[in-house]
Amino acid sequence: MPCQDIFLEQSDEYQKSVLPGNIPTLSVEAAAIHGWHRFSHAQVAMTRFGASGKGGAVFEAFGFSTENVVNKSKALVEFYKKAGSV
Repeated sequence: MPCQDIFLEQSDEYQKSVLPGNIPTLSVEAAAIHGWHRFSHAQVAMTRFGASGKGGAVFEAFGFSTENVVNKSKALVEFYKKAGSV
């Protein structure tokens, strides 16, 4: 989703066609986590500021590694399977 504000301007029908709500959804945002709770069941995003270093190392520290995103995704799906939603 390129822009939350533009997405929210769309019809409910369109929004539900993109994010129906009954599919476990993980947002991955290399900026602030703010607002993503409205669209996803779990988030991987920046929760603080002030870190500096090489891009890859900083991304790893904030949880943006492939391994972490895959693990979060699997855990999210497993949670909803146990809840009977998937």
